[in-house]
Amino acid sequence: MINDTELVSDFRILHSVFGGTGLILNVILLLLAIFVTPKAIRLYSILIINFAITDAFACLLDIFIEIRVLPYPDEDSMAHIMNGVCKYFGLTTCAVGFSLYLHTLTHSIWSLLISFAYRYLILFNTSFKRKSIILVILAFYFPSFLQAVTYWSNFVERYEILPIVQRVHPTYDFSESVGLLTGITDLYSPSVIYGMFHTTFPVTPIYIAIFIVRWKIIRVLMKNQDSMSKETKAMHSQLLKVLTLQAILPATSFGTSYLFMGLKLGLLTGQIYEHLVFSIAIFMPMISPITYLVFVKPYRLFFIRYTLSKLFFNLSSFRKFCKRCCKTVKQEKTQTKMYSNQDHSSSANRK
Repeated sequence: MINDTELVSDFRILHSVFGGTGLILNVILLLLAIFVTPKAIRLYSILIINFAITDAFACLLDIFIEIRVLPYPDEDSMAHIMNGVCKYFGLTTCAVGFSLYLHTLTHSIWSLLISFAYRYLILFNTSFKRKSIILVILAFYFPSFLQAVTYWSNFVERYEILPIVQRVHPTYDFSESVGLLTGITDLYSPSVIYGMFHTTFPVTPIYIAIFIVRWKIIRVLMKNQDSMSKETKAMHSQLLKVLTLQAILPATSFGTSYLFMGLKLGLLTGQIYEHLVFSIAIFMPMISPITYLVFVKPYRLFFIRYTLSKLFFNLSSFRKFCKRCCKTVKQEKTQTKMYSNQDHSSSANRK
């Protein structure tokens, strides 16, 4: 049976690998969106930049906090164990980090809905301005921002939550080696209700709305297919692939919300589920940049060219290094042979 320490170690590796990978991919996407985006999708790149920044922070904060949540039934409190770097800086740092992390996840879901709506409206030759897109992003960001600045203040010190969790989970290890123990002792405060509601409830309606918009986009594309050129058909074919993959992405947030509610209602029990609640949430910000790096042609081509050029440069440098090494070895062998011959001739003369 896996103990607490082993689980913590396993999930620390998971957070580090997936969070680190997601951070690197989102930084690459951000740079490509800023410097490589062609004029044709310059406006849409604002949404891509919004995604990249949000998801990069989500991945960074996931590594920073590495959270395990313990929602239990029939209690007006909830515990959290932070096992990331934040635990070395104290409760406030971890609480703020977790609030910021939550708000990146919710904003990412809202951003996905904005992205689908943009793609639908653009099919009808709707004209957009940079300013209007930024204002829409900010309007949808406000609920997440409000959550970020209020939710963190509800977390209490270890000594306040420890008696509660020891009563609910008497067999659990709550020593300080497991992580920074904190929690919320009043789940009915306005900021907690708002934070929990905003994190869990909108996921399902947004998920349904995304599939409805995707269905409408496909209908419009199929309807106008006969009048499209080959290039346009190819572009829309790529678009459909992106839409299909991105429509699946919120499933991770969907899983996070329902895992949390399952634990809170007592339908699920076990330490692994407590770790999984926010561990599976990292998959959306990690996978999201891959869809753009694969399906947005200018990004894909630049990324491939840059990667291959670096690879060939490294191979070329390695070959040159090997040649220099071989040359040095040959010279040393020649010198050794020459000195050896001199020694033999000297000894012969002495005789």
